[in-house]
Amino acid sequence: MNLMISVFRNEGLLLLRNKFLAIPLLVNMLYWGYSIVSYEIQPIHYEERAVVFYKSFIWALLINLLIVGLIAVYMASKDRENEFEQLVLTYDVKNVDWVVGKWMITQLYGLCITVMTIVVQAIWFMSASMTIGDWFKNIVYVFIQMEGAFLLLISIGFLFATLIKSMFAYLVIPAILVLSLMFPFDYVGKAYIWDNPKFHLFTPFDYMFIGSPYEGIWGIHHVLKSSILHQSAIVLLGIAVIVVTLLLFRRYRRSNKEKKMIPIILTIFIIPTIVLSGMRFMQYEQALKQYVTTGQQYVESFKGDDDESYNKWMNSYYEYNKDDQPYEFSMEKTNLSVELQANDQINVQSTLTIQNNGNEAVNDVFLTLYHGLKIKECTSAKSVTCSQDKDFITLHFDQMIQPGEEFDLNVHYQGKILQYRDDGYIEQAFIKNQRIYLPKEAGWYPLIGKRPLVITREHNNLYAQFEFRNARLVEDFPTEFTVNITRENQKVPLALTIPEISEDTFQGTSQYGLSLLGGNFKEEKVGHIRVVAHPEVIKGATEVIERYQKAWSFMEDWLGVPMSPSVIYILSDNYYYLTQFSANHDFFVLKNEYKDDFEIAYELKNELTREGLFDNNQDFHILSDAMVWMIANHLQEQVSFAEWYKSNWWVEGEDLTVVNLLQSYEKKGSEKFKDVLKYLFHYWTELDNKQDFDMESALKQYEGESRR
Repeated sequence: MNLMISVFRNEGLLLLRNKFLAIPLLVNMLYWGYSIVSYEIQPIHYEERAVVFYKSFIWALLINLLIVGLIAVYMASKDRENEFEQLVLTYDVKNVDWVVGKWMITQLYGLCITVMTIVVQAIWFMSASMTIGDWFKNIVYVFIQMEGAFLLLISIGFLFATLIKSMFAYLVIPAILVLSLMFPFDYVGKAYIWDNPKFHLFTPFDYMFIGSPYEGIWGIHHVLKSSILHQSAIVLLGIAVIVVTLLLFRRYRRSNKEKKMIPIILTIFIIPTIVLSGMRFMQYEQALKQYVTTGQQYVESFKGDDDESYNKWMNSYYEYNKDDQPYEFSMEKTNLSVELQANDQINVQSTLTIQNNGNEAVNDVFLTLYHGLKIKECTSAKSVTCSQDKDFITLHFDQMIQPGEEFDLNVHYQGKILQYRDDGYIEQAFIKNQRIYLPKEAGWYPLIGKRPLVITREHNNLYAQFEFRNARLVEDFPTEFTVNITRENQKVPLALTIPEISEDTFQGTSQYGLSLLGGNFKEEKVGHIRVVAHPEVIKGATEVIERYQKAWSFMEDWLGVPMSPSVIYILSDNYYYLTQFSANHDFFVLKNEYKDDFEIAYELKNELTREGLFDNNQDFHILSDAMVWMIANHLQEQVSFAEWYKSNWWVEGEDLTVVNLLQSYEKKGSEKFKDVLKYLFHYWTELDNKQDFDMESALKQYEGESRR
């Protein structure tokens, strides 16, 4: 032990004298200083501090892993290259003392980078809107990610410096980083056929997240436990690797004690490494299996035999407006008594008031409820039989339900609501102590009609063999909701798409439906709109929403269509992408980012013209561009429409006849141009076949009607 300490002390002095090894520490400090200052000097923040930190952290960790890994190879091989090791080994120095002493000082160098990072993080996060518990968990997360990865890379550096007695040993570190991180890096949740997502577990740090481990109002709770498990296995593996290095390092010099103890120590560390690795593997295996099983229930294959039909089938996957078809029944009232239980379990007593709005009497009425929730009781004043098949519930009445007739139905159901998306990386619906999310798309309460909760299509180039997205669930009629929630251990505040009238009791009318969330959020009003967002971004969200509000009001006055929602959720990127196309009517979702006027204009225009997004009709696309220009011009004055179109969309040789026609109306004044575009928009919406839209014919019809 004394010799090991002596080696450690001597190598430490040599490191202190090496000025080049101070450069990575200085670069880290400058990098974090720049990241913090560039964020804090902004007058309005659109992202949380933690979001910015973790974006920078991933890049810093990758670079630091490369540097520390190369230093490990250098430390293990430098004395052999200058032949000093040959002299030292003539003395009575055990292999363990020599190798472990060097290994420990290299670990200390990595620890210095880790400590620097968590000190920066700890100080910066003191000004963040999070509890002391969350603050500490973020520090623990960064520590285990960095230290586990450093320990393993340093051990691997020593191993290959022992095996490869040349400069090629340095190439092993970048090769290992590239091979292990190539597929997880920049992963978007859709693994291709040659990219098994299970292999993403074989990384020096837990990279089983998309984009960032931080999830806005839910923080890092989703990844913390799995990362601790992953990195515990990595730490044990790193120790096992350095023990293997001791086995291989100058074997002829091993003492009898080393020969006996090293295999025993190796066994001691290998067994728990295998156990923890297996636990982490099974953890992800369950998530991936549920995701694949869910997708297979809905997957659709192409049944045509020509390219035109295939292209139409491919595009139909993105035609969100076709997800939901009108149904003759409406859910007039929904009263829910919801019990949120541990382990993602939910127990609900519901009373539903349903009305027949059709012209025919029927015996069967259909509901939709997630197949993981099982009906325990289903009763009504009318004689009814309830049957459940996957996500669909069939209500069979002995007496026909007459047109205009209402009836009440009591449904008691319970089950596990945990759902996954994006190859099992993202939890779509969950009930945890620190976070809760039950979006409408999870089917956690009864929906009227037979509704696909997800849209899935066959895709042979993906590992799962299908593409998978949430369906756009649109209600034809509003519903009066009353929701009472009881909880076991979940203490986080709750928000619903209807207002809270008392603690954990919500009541209101919504045509969108119900999406429940619980986490670290703040609720404020921007005009008449309820905004639910992380406390740090509420100011930035307010600035963006005020411009949205200005555009919504303008479009409602101009086109006579309802646009403004009653509630907006500000979600992290992954959950925004899951929800953005399914939000409708009085519910809207945004992510933490700044949006310029044209981004707002395009988004709101697309909400009105979804049916034509994949059309090849050039006249329609020019009309769409004109509408975008009109909205953006209302938010901030723009150049003329023709100039704007030419600078953004015009290509040489394109016929500008239609653009010039519209420009002639713009020259007559803003009100005239608005009136023309409004007429063209309604003309397009009334067409049965949107491909028949012809701008010149429509304008002639407009002129004829305006002369009357």
